[in-house]
Amino acid sequence: MPSLNLRAKRRLPAVLAAMACAPLLAACASDGPLKGVAEVAGFATTPQEAKPFVQATRPANSAYVPVQSTVTRPAVRMTPEDFKAIEADLEAKRLSNEAAGVQARQLGTKLPPPAPAAASPTN
Repeated sequence: MPSLNLRAKRRLPAVLAAMACAPLLAACASDGPLKGVAEVAGFATTPQEAKPFVQATRPANSAYVPVQSTVTRPAVRMTPEDFKAIEADLEAKRLSNEAAGVQARQLGTKLPPPAPAAASPTN
């Protein structure tokens, strides 16, 4: 069993290093007294203030709305005329696409198949 004791002695530095790093890693995640020490040592960071364009575009008090809440937000409603205009645009695009497909099918039957490449690959 002397080999078991030798293995334990080899693992001891790794275990001690892990135990020494554990408080530093814990300090990075909390706001306790070790956080300042971790920041000075370079293990933790402080949150930066938001850039001016971010501050300008975000509301000062962004209220959190939980899921399944009864809070409603104003929504822009479309009129039936708006829907009919969108529907007409989509129908016109559908007809245009169908005409392009018919033209492509006709060209595919009239034109001969392409000839193979004349140059052979150099690789």
